[in-house]
Amino acid sequence: MKNKSFTVLVAGQSLANAGDVFYIVALITSVYAVTHSLFYVSLVPVINMLGGFVGGLFAPLLIDRYPLKKILFHSQFVKTCLLLVLTLYVSSLFSKDSMEAVYILIFFIMFLDGFANPASSALIPQLVPEESLLKANSLMSSIQTFIQMGGWAAGGILAALLHAHGLFLLTCCLYGLSTFLLAFVRVKEQQRSEREGKESTRASMFEGWRLIAGDKRLRALHFTLFFGSIASPVWVSSILYPFIDKRLGVGTEWWGYINASLLLGLFLAGILAYRRSAFIHKNIQKVLLGGGFMVFLLTLLFGVNVNPFLALLFIGTYGLFEELRMISIHTIIQRVVRERLLAKVYAVQSSLIMLTFAISTLLMGMLGQRYSIVVVFMVASVSLCISFVYLMICRKQVTLPIDGPSFEE
Repeated sequence: MKNKSFTVLVAGQSLANAGDVFYIVALITSVYAVTHSLFYVSLVPVINMLGGFVGGLFAPLLIDRYPLKKILFHSQFVKTCLLLVLTLYVSSLFSKDSMEAVYILIFFIMFLDGFANPASSALIPQLVPEESLLKANSLMSSIQTFIQMGGWAAGGILAALLHAHGLFLLTCCLYGLSTFLLAFVRVKEQQRSEREGKESTRASMFEGWRLIAGDKRLRALHFTLFFGSIASPVWVSSILYPFIDKRLGVGTEWWGYINASLLLGLFLAGILAYRRSAFIHKNIQKVLLGGGFMVFLLTLLFGVNVNPFLALLFIGTYGLFEELRMISIHTIIQRVVRERLLAKVYAVQSSLIMLTFAISTLLMGMLGQRYSIVVVFMVASVSLCISFVYLMICRKQVTLPIDGPSFEE
């Protein structure tokens, strides 16, 4: 799979994603150093998700008017400029009384990601041949997963070495280099039709939602993603820390071991999908259904388990099947829908996952506080079980189309 533009896209997005992680680490470090308040720190990821959710809602308006490559490049360029402003502000004017300005900048940086992420995902089918689509998704997913998981550990080390200001400057460099690379992505996009140009703002914003609601395959896959987002907060630190302490009875260093095991599982899945892409492509329905069942089972086993070594095995295996499941979902979506409509579907998907994850994180925290951590994992398991049962019911729909995408320009 040799495609210079795809390689450039992967490299540019990887640098941007690494910058996203480092900038959040630097921001949390700076906010806590100034305020010494967990409340102000907790607002950072909340506002981050809110910005991404709103950006995903408005992304279709730009998708209808501009090429995807242009949206991706300019959103990353403006993100770089905003981060530079944030860096200068935090280093010279930041105080507890001026938190509002910082939160506004956080919001708009993530707001722009609501445009960039759907555009990036929708460009992949245009840059690689159809037979290499699963392999391309595997490669992109593996690299991004490694960056997301490993970036937090690396960000903590860099924050200790460079301090928050140095980490902000490093992020600016990563963003700038990402913008430079994305300028070299070459893709021939179809011209917008007259109908698209005259489409109302409301129709444009909700076209992706209508598309998902009206197609059985897309509806089934996004139903799965929705229930997966309800369950996914069990793997965040606010749930895992008390689980490790109260349920497993080990020190907080096991949080690092568990994250490392999860990262290993995710990474191995990406390698497996890349090397056995033809086999997975041929059996994608079985991979999706098998992955759906295994993530349900392993979440349940992890939640009732009290042995820390078994916990490492369960979460590593969970990561393996979760990644294979997600690669299968994205491959089917990219084969069902193409071009402008695909970007709109991804914009809806981004907003849906962010909103669901944010609400579920709050509710899971309340459940864990009122009842127990085991109850939280039971709720997550039930959610994943519902997802699997629905996939079984709709199994005839969740497969690759034989004769090309259902929805094209």
